Amino acid sequence: MPRRRDILLAAAGAVVSGPVNAASSADTALTAMLSRHMDEYLEMSPEAAASLLTDARGRAARGRLDDRSPAGRAAGVAAAQRWRAELRGIDRKALSPAPQTDYDRAAFAYEMLDEVGRRYGFQDHALRPGPYLVSQMTGAYYWQPQEFDREPIRTREDADLYLSRLADFARVLDGESEGIRADAAAGVIPPDFVLARTIGQLTSLRDTAAGSLIDGPSGRAVAAGLPDMPAAARKVLDQRVTPALSRQIATLEALRPRAGSDGGVWRQPEGEAWYALGLRSNTTIRMPPEEMHALGLNVFRELQAELDGLLKAQGLTQGAVAQRIKGLDHDPRFLKPDTDAGRAELLRDGREHLARLHGLLPRAFRTLPDQDITVDRIPLAIEAGAPGAYYEGPPADGSRPGVISINLKTTGEWPTWRLKTLLHHEGDPGHHLQNAVFRIASGPNLPLYKRFAQYSSYVEGWALYAEQVAVEIGAYENDPFGHIGAVQSALFRAARIVVDTGLHHKRWSRAEATRWMVEEAGEQPLSAQREVDRYCVYPGQACAFMIGRLELLRTRDAARKRLGAAFDVRDWHEKVLAAGPMPMEVLARTMG
Repeated sequence: MPRRRDILLAAAGAVVSGPVNAASSADTALTAMLSRHMDEYLEMSPEAAASLLTDARGRAARGRLDDRSPAGRAAGVAAAQRWRAELRGIDRKALSPAPQTDYDRAAFAYEMLDEVGRRYGFQDHALRPGPYLVSQMTGAYYWQPQEFDREPIRTREDADLYLSRLADFARVLDGESEGIRADAAAGVIPPDFVLARTIGQLTSLRDTAAGSLIDGPSGRAVAAGLPDMPAAARKVLDQRVTPALSRQIATLEALRPRAGSDGGVWRQPEGEAWYALGLRSNTTIRMPPEEMHALGLNVFRELQAELDGLLKAQGLTQGAVAQRIKGLDHDPRFLKPDTDAGRAELLRDGREHLARLHGLLPRAFRTLPDQDITVDRIPLAIEAGAPGAYYEGPPADGSRPGVISINLKTTGEWPTWRLKTLLHHEGDPGHHLQNAVFRIASGPNLPLYKRFAQYSSYVEGWALYAEQVAVEIGAYENDPFGHIGAVQSALFRAARIVVDTGLHHKRWSRAEATRWMVEEAGEQPLSAQREVDRYCVYPGQACAFMIGRLELLRTRDAARKRLGAAFDVRDWHEKVLAAGPMPMEVLARTMG
């Protein structure tokens, strides 16, 4: 999955290619309105401004963080409601085709920001809602440390902006703590296992904060001839940040006596309605939870049958599919030592495979990404609650490559037959290529409002679809076990739909959900537990992957049937990627 910051770097769509017609008055009005809305958003979100703007305004924004307090959340909802009302004032029928697509994207984003925003929890601009402001996977303490650790310090201005942002981190933490208390007063209490993991990670960050937040920037400051910055950073850390972390820990500790053990959002106030809306926001299609659960089961059984055939072809015939997958997970042929040397070997293998894969991409793509990508380890401070992997795109200034971060708490979670598919999902032809082609195709003059929102079913659906494309272009030639990994990965994403809807709609317990992942999907217990805990704090998001893949495949088939012999998958991929993220229902209308 892409990190939160990449929502702002790679999001939203470019215009559909084709001849440019004279803009109608409605087109002009829509462009002006969306541009104004984006400008208002950048005022509210310094993090977005710092990511998207390269002028003085963008540089100044590097000294601040977004307001995640109840007041900040209320301001965001009020803005979304106003934007939504103003958009309704535009006659969609009077718009040209490309602006109609812009209208539809904005309409969906504003609706979700309004409808979800008025409920408890939070929603980011990937339109991914969560019922808990701070959890083992959400909150400033989780998102910010890597940003601080990688902060470029080259000049006095850089140092001053870093110190300002570090001080603002304390304000953001306290704002979140205020929101936690407000939600708790309304009856919203995270499950006990979420509280335990979150408090543990917060405590770990507090106790090792220097290494996570200031040591890296301080070293770069000294190298840049700014020897006074380390002491200034330490003062901010000791006097402001560490006490704010302690206050957030205390806020969460106070909730423990009221916490239950059920992971489903159904146990929260109006939880069923919250989940239905979360599914809609994440998948961008209209499908009731019961129907989505049945879809997940059907796709799971189809992939299970395909995987059975691939396993039998390699002589693996005994036991259920899940049992044979477990056997592969423990097969010494595919395991690296659970040591620092073993971890380094996994990372090296990943980098080398991405370099080899680059040569296969022209088989399915017109525009190719630069080879500006590497593979690193997820930081130790957050790996216990972090997902298996995530992608961070290269910043606009090119100061570092794109990064695939892998959770290497134990190397046993990454037998080598699984590794290539992970790299295809997060790197090429997944998120990295997706990000790069959109950036190249859209060019330097893309209106900023086209970078406003991300849609998980498009972004994550593309990455899962890209795993299939990797099969189609020959990434597993002479590697049958790698091919097994690709099908198992798709099976896992179908299982996610089953388990997510099971937790939040059918009211499965955490133990039932984990057991289903282990016994039916063949997942390892440790990773299955971490995945289920992820679904508990991001209800509906896990469904976006397979729903997006299915919609992309369905739309590709529709285009192939419509164009016949003229269909070229390279042209279709170019069109889809250049258009950028959009709701699946919009993609079906414009790309089929």
